[in-house]
Amino acid sequence: MQDLTTEVLDFVKNNGASLAGVASADRFDDLPTGHRPHDFLPAVASVIGFGVALLHQSLYWEDHLRDSEYVSPENRADVLQNYFYRQTGYAMVNNLLDMLALRLANLLESRGYRSIYFPATYGTKAIWNFVNTYIPSRAGLFSQRHAAVRAGLGEFGLNNMVVTPEYGPRIRFNSVITEAELIPSPLLTEKVCLGERCSLCLQECPGAMSRREDVAPDIFWYDTPTRTDTDACVRLSLTQHCLGRCMKVCPVGARRPARQATASPAQRDDR
Repeated sequence: MQDLTTEVLDFVKNNGASLAGVASADRFDDLPTGHRPHDFLPAVASVIGFGVALLHQSLYWEDHLRDSEYVSPENRADVLQNYFYRQTGYAMVNNLLDMLALRLANLLESRGYRSIYFPATYGTKAIWNFVNTYIPSRAGLFSQRHAAVRAGLGEFGLNNMVVTPEYGPRIRFNSVITEAELIPSPLLTEKVCLGERCSLCLQECPGAMSRREDVAPDIFWYDTPTRTDTDACVRLSLTQHCLGRCMKVCPVGARRPARQATASPAQRDDR
């Protein structure tokens, strides 16, 4: 069990995952009926959750293209949000997550353990239109966010996303449901989200998120403490260009890499 657990976690990390953990199937017993691991795989034993971090400059794009010779000032925000960010901070990350999930599921099945995974999100416009028609709530068939929290990778935050100690909410997730009995990762118990003493995500959102009144402010949030109006989020992004804002304003795990000058030959210690 230990050897397989180590192999699984090393596999996803060596192939592009920034974080990975394991949850036992019983950690999902409180999920809605029809959306629990055993609803898709009756003999499920484990769920592997993993995430790929977003690049800093994919989210912090405000200063990009200010002096562009090819993109006009009136089109700049649309190009950056709806092309640059949607691709570098969304679609391309999700593609990697899906390939990781497929490769991991195939690895486990080659060892004799049936496994299943789901797309990281509703990516293409055709799929989005299909979901709007048949799943009006737009809820995932299986919650990648809950899988990440129950695999010990983070806590739900006020922005309704998973906030991790390492990257804050600047990370996207996928998971694999499997019959393989793996060693569960420890759950986080200390709060990661700064909660009401911060609230920047709620303050900066143009109006798509609201607090749930039935959630205690000081407990560890294993479930969502806020509600997101998806229709409002989509509508507001067209005029406010606010996609990703609730992630980038979060102070937890904010990465601003220091620039390191290359040492001259005389400055290097070659001992």
